[in-house]
Amino acid sequence: MAEEVKKTDIQESKVTLTDVYDEKTITEDEGFSMQKKKPRRKRRVIQNLKCPLCESGVKEVTYKDVYQLKKFTSVRGKMISTEKSGACHKHQKQLKSAIKRARYMALLPYASNE
Repeated sequence: MAEEVKKTDIQESKVTLTDVYDEKTITEDEGFSMQKKKPRRKRRVIQNLKCPLCESGVKEVTYKDVYQLKKFTSVRGKMISTEKSGACHKHQKQLKSAIKRARYMALLPYASNE
């Protein structure tokens, strides 16, 4: 009886070429791929703001009007982006150059770490 068990074990343990798997067939069948995941996009907060400078009738922004420029800078002294401030492209471009000039003239502080 022990001999019969050994013979059946030997017959079952024989490996044929059909039993060996191909890596290609596994990856194709199961859909595994070595590609990296795409990074997620950051969601933009879309605010339908009208340009406050257009509504107030400002034609040009100058570096001399420090109180107006402070409205478009953060507490640290950084410029606020167009999405947050709601300024149109024309006025945002004028604000950018005016803030830079005011910083150079020491009317506004540069960005600080505090």
